[in-house]
Amino acid sequence: MVITISREYGAAGRAVTRGLAERLGYRLLDEDLPVVVAARLGTSPEAVEGMQYQQVGFGQRLLRSLSVAMPEAFQPAPDHEDLAAVTHGEIARLMHEAADAGDVIVVGRLGNIVLRERPALLRVFLTAPLAWRTEHIAASLGISATAARAEIARVDGGRRNYAREQCDIAWGDPHHYDVVVDVARFGVEGTIALIDAARVIIG
Repeated sequence: MVITISREYGAAGRAVTRGLAERLGYRLLDEDLPVVVAARLGTSPEAVEGMQYQQVGFGQRLLRSLSVAMPEAFQPAPDHEDLAAVTHGEIARLMHEAADAGDVIVVGRLGNIVLRERPALLRVFLTAPLAWRTEHIAASLGISATAARAEIARVDGGRRNYAREQCDIAWGDPHHYDVVVDVARFGVEGTIALIDAARVIIG
C-alpha cells in the first residue's frame, strides 16, 4: 500500500505522518527525499528544496509561449529551467521506486498526482482552520501570531504555485484526494486512526 499525505502548513502534518508510519511500520519518504535527490544530481538538499517550489515567472512563461510559436527566433530555456525539470523528474522517479518497494508514506511534493495511477493508493489531505494552524505554528516556532500567519501564507502559497505550475491543478482541491481530514477536529491520534481505517477499506 502507498499512502500520500498532502497538508496545509501548521496542520500537524509532521506529527500525523510520523505517528502513522510508526503505527503501520511503513517507510516514511519525507525529509530524506531532497537528500537522496541531491545526491543523485550532485547538488545540495537546499537547492532541491528551493527548486521544487520555484515559481515560474510571467517572463519565463511568455518566453515559453513565444518559443513555441516562433522557434527560429528563440533559443532554448536557460539552464536553470532545465535543472528544474531534471529535479522534478528525479523526485517523481524516486517516488515510483519507493512505491514499487511497497508500504510507504509519501509526504507532499504532489505525490498524490505523481502516483495517481497506482492501484493500491490512498491519497490524504490534512487541513485545519487558519486560527488553529496559526496558534500551532506560533507555539512551535516561538513567534507571534502575525509572523505565524505570514509563514503559513508563504509556505502554502509556494505549494499552491508548485501544483499550478507543475500539474496545472488547484492544490487542496478535494477531487485530487480520497480522504480530507480536519486535524483540529479529530486530533493527531484520531486523524491517524481515520487514515488507518481508510487504508484497511481500500486495501
